[in-house]
Amino acid sequence: ASLQKQMKFLEQQQEDNRSSKEEARRLRNKLRTMERIELLLQSQRPEVEEMIRDMGVGQAAVEQLAIYCVSLKKEYENLKEARKISVEMTEKLKKELFSVNNKLQKTTSELDKTKEELKNTQKDLKNADKEILSLKKKIDILQDTLKVPSVTRETLSRLVFESPSPVELQHPKLHRPAHSDEINLDATYDVDTPEHQPCTAPLGPAKRQKLDKKPPPVVNLVKKVLKETVENGADDLEDDALRGLLPAFIRNSVLSKKPSLGGLLGSHKNMGAVRTGYDGMGGRTKFIEPVS
Repeated sequence: ASLQKQMKFLEQQQEDNRSSKEEARRLRNKLRTMERIELLLQSQRPEVEEMIRDMGVGQAAVEQLAIYCVSLKKEYENLKEARKISVEMTEKLKKELFSVNNKLQKTTSELDKTKEELKNTQKDLKNADKEILSLKKKIDILQDTLKVPSVTRETLSRLVFESPSPVELQHPKLHRPAHSDEINLDATYDVDTPEHQPCTAPLGPAKRQKLDKKPPPVVNLVKKVLKETVENGADDLEDDALRGLLPAFIRNSVLSKKPSLGGLLGSHKNMGAVRTGYDGMGGRTKFIEPVS
């Protein structure tokens, strides 16, 4: 019984060895076939012809060549399909490239347009800044002009502050002696009273000795006359009418040379000179003497 078991075991091992050898032979043939197929795929025509001649002309060689042909056909079909896919992908990529190029050109044109608009905007901004600076300078000049009094207002101010007051508005006062600061109340003076001489020039209301009930202020009168002269033109009022409204010192300083509208609003030429003289009340005062 033990011998039978050993015989069966040996037979089983022999069968396994035989199948292993067969499998090894088949794998070697397959490996050789794959190497030759690889050689066919990677080699040139002379090398392939040499390999076929080495195979011979027997039945095994024919079968081997048939296997090579089938394998080459399958590989060719695979390559053809891959080439078709590659061509389709290439066309698709070409279309995408064309679209991207169009978008790039459009974007480039828009960028150039935007740059041009930016340059124009910067130029407009510079022009606006220059205009703003110019307007600021003009505003400053206008403000300075408003701050500086006009010729008419300056003349009126000089008339008001530098001309002597009318007789009816002045208070009698004593002036100091010319050679000493002390006043001697006991001293007597023999002063000859001059004879009365009638004045040839017509006197205005300001020279009346008797005050009216409501004498008009001279300042308002001067303002009114000057305002009417500026608004209505220098030629609207005649000198004869103004002589009856203004005192002599104002008439001599203002109306001796009749100003024109351009002269009042123009340069400060022929404004007159400030002189010092007697005020008729025992004192001295300043008045404006026109310069010819």
